[in-house]
Amino acid sequence: MNPDFVYDTARLNHVLCEGICNVTAVDVEKFRQLMGYPATPVGQAPITPPSMGLTYGLKLGWENAIFAPGVIRMGDEDMFGVAARVGDRLVTQFRIVEKFEKKGRKFMKYEMRTQNQSDQLVCSVSFTVITP
Repeated sequence: MNPDFVYDTARLNHVLCEGICNVTAVDVEKFRQLMGYPATPVGQAPITPPSMGLTYGLKLGWENAIFAPGVIRMGDEDMFGVAARVGDRLVTQFRIVEKFEKKGRKFMKYEMRTQNQSDQLVCSVSFTVITP
C-alpha cells in the first residue's frame, strides 16, 4: 500500500498521482453509447458528456490503488467546467485535502481534478472516506 494514501502518513495537498490522456472520437462515441446518449450527428465534432471526465479519474484511482483495503467511500461533490473535446489533452490529479477524526473514526477527504491543455476545469470530484 502506498503510504501517501494511508491516514497516518498521508501528505495533504500534494499531487499524489497524475494521469494524462488524449480524448479520441472513438472513446467519446463508446462512452455516449454506454451511457445511452445519441450518437454524434455526422459532420459534427463529438463533444464528451460532462460525466465522461470523471471516468479518467476512476481509471487513475484504480491504477494507483488510492484506497486502503476496507475504506468506505461516501458523499461525492461533483463540479463540471468546460466540455472535453476530441483532441484535448486532459490531466487528472488526486490529492488528499483534509484528514480528521470524528467519534473515534478517521476520515480523509480526497479531491480529483481534471483540466484540459488550457488549464480549464473539465471536472472535479471531492469525496470523503472512512479509513479502517
